Amino acid sequence: MEPEIYQFLSQLSDVQERALAVLSRKQELLVKPEHDALAAIAVEEQEVLAQLTQCLAQREEILATARQQGHAAESIQSLCRILPVRSECRHMVEESVRRSRLIQSQSLANWVVTQKSIIHLSQILDIIATRGKGRPTYHRQGEKASGSTGSFVDRAA
Repeated sequence: MEPEIYQFLSQLSDVQERALAVLSRKQELLVKPEHDALAAIAVEEQEVLAQLTQCLAQREEILATARQQGHAAESIQSLCRILPVRSECRHMVEESVRRSRLIQSQSLANWVVTQKSIIHLSQILDIIATRGKGRPTYHRQGEKASGSTGSFVDRAA
């Protein structure tokens, strides 16, 4: 069973490294708005996702085989604790867990950058809609708030 685990961990390591590279490039593209490059990287993200899905299926096969052999393991990490595997396999598991956390952190950072971009665009649209005039918080009763209508939205041009 150790050769299957070793092969799985090697493949997972390659896919995780590729995922980290794609996420890092995506963050660079998000910071400097290069829309064409962002669209192109989406294809690469889908490929990485497909490879990660394959790794997940392979992981499930290894764990199912371990269960059939009488090993109660819920993860590759716990399986490596149960089985007499070389320390190299255990080290590969630890590295995989570390890379997984890096992928989560990088994904979160990209999400934050995307959210900030959305907020920025929303503010720009608000400025356009109100012609750059801020809405007054308070106004006298019966008095129309100046600048509260957007000529782009509610008037014929």
